Amino acid sequence: MPEPPTSARFRRALSFIAILLALLVGIGSAQTTSQPAETPKQVPGAGIAVQDQPQSAPQAQPNPPPTPPAQAAEPEASGPITKAQAKELFRSVDEILQFASRDTGLPIKHKVKRKLITRDQVEKYVEKRMKGDKDTRRLEREQLVLVKFGLIPSDYDLHAEFVKLLSEQVAAYYDSKTKTVNLLDWVQPDLQRPVLAHELTHALQDQAVDIQKWARAGAPDDKPLPDQREQVVEEAQAARQNVTEGQAMLVMLDYTLAPAGLSVLKAPDVVNAMRAAMTSGQDSPVLSAAPVFLQESLMMPYTFGLDFVRAVLTKQGKEATYAGMLEHPPVDTLQVMVPENYLEDKVTNPPVIPDLDKLIAPDYERYDFGGIGAFDIFLLTRQYEPKSNAKQHYPHWRGGYYLAGHLKSAPKNQIALLFFTRWDSPEAAREFAQMYSDYTPTRYHSPAGNTGGAGSGTGDRSFSWPQEEVAIQVHENDVLVLEGWDDPTRQRLSAAVLPGLQPAR
Repeated sequence: MPEPPTSARFRRALSFIAILLALLVGIGSAQTTSQPAETPKQVPGAGIAVQDQPQSAPQAQPNPPPTPPAQAAEPEASGPITKAQAKELFRSVDEILQFASRDTGLPIKHKVKRKLITRDQVEKYVEKRMKGDKDTRRLEREQLVLVKFGLIPSDYDLHAEFVKLLSEQVAAYYDSKTKTVNLLDWVQPDLQRPVLAHELTHALQDQAVDIQKWARAGAPDDKPLPDQREQVVEEAQAARQNVTEGQAMLVMLDYTLAPAGLSVLKAPDVVNAMRAAMTSGQDSPVLSAAPVFLQESLMMPYTFGLDFVRAVLTKQGKEATYAGMLEHPPVDTLQVMVPENYLEDKVTNPPVIPDLDKLIAPDYERYDFGGIGAFDIFLLTRQYEPKSNAKQHYPHWRGGYYLAGHLKSAPKNQIALLFFTRWDSPEAAREFAQMYSDYTPTRYHSPAGNTGGAGSGTGDRSFSWPQEEVAIQVHENDVLVLEGWDDPTRQRLSAAVLPGLQPAR
């Protein structure tokens, strides 16, 4: 499995999908029966996916022209797969690779190595990675930020939940570092073949653009970026993950539908049913019991990614959807979630970030920083207003970031938060501020405090819970949330981020 760059986080503290999936090796079905496999999950370059489809959907077994088997060691089967089944599964890699190449138009530049692995090998590798991975250590540190936003409970054990997810679901994966597709010796071949269509699409992507390098979106993998650049790179990396997964999902669905003479474009209703089945969670009790934040983060590259790539395929055809999208990927999650922005080349300019370290010195030090994208707004809406339509907010997003700071004299588990977002209208800004305001007592497990009035007489508003030191300010299209800062620091931050607006007290 490839080592994801430190900077390649999918939404930093607001969404740790890249880290989780880099550790989990894969999420899929561990079933050995003939039932459909489950929800797809994967990180760029380490494609892991299986499908959850209606029982009426045909199982694909296309029969393209045979190709010579790749030069690989004779497979040994230690699970329910027999040696003969493993050998046939190895042979099918070449056939399915041919299908994926025809379906995407991406050329096969060389054969893909294949390897049969055991459940024990997968679990030991994941546990080792979870203990030693630097991103895992940082993620555990960032739990405070997730708790601050109300996205996970304060006592949530990320490490233990990762292990539970792995024990519930695991599937084949493509390793872009070794250029190998890893097959599972405990999952029946008929269940693995659709997965292979997904994974071998990642192999073709890798042959086309070097997927590990491409996924970094031009960011170095050995040093941090300035805040202004960081927010842009994070969004670009998140968008590119949706490309790799959306393309692979489309090919897997085409492979599944092919025996019936159908495709994603010919059978939109069937595809919509399959997509709905992915998010039902009926066969994934651990995932279903996880926080909404984790559920949605895991699914995002497969749901929004699939919808995005399908929209481009419908409007612009195969060349633009596969090779063209790898050459000109979306720049942020808004382009993914609102495909018209990508098709019309609408780009959101990120907000200018002041010198935050200087503003919080000398009493505070930086704890964490990250960009806020359209998908982060979707996550917050799903958490704060689960019964509302998330499209009420995220299509209006126009940039954002957060800074977590630590008062040097305070306990280590106590942090302050700056959370800034920009919107396409004052109305959208006020609606988001109201949602955040309404949920704040829930995050702090206390009744709502006093609510402030207009800030400058121009429609700007502020809200506060004095006992929790929370201030929510709206100024034109901007929303600034300040939580847990002392008064002098809060005033400096407000004046720098929202110039011209009197800081809330």
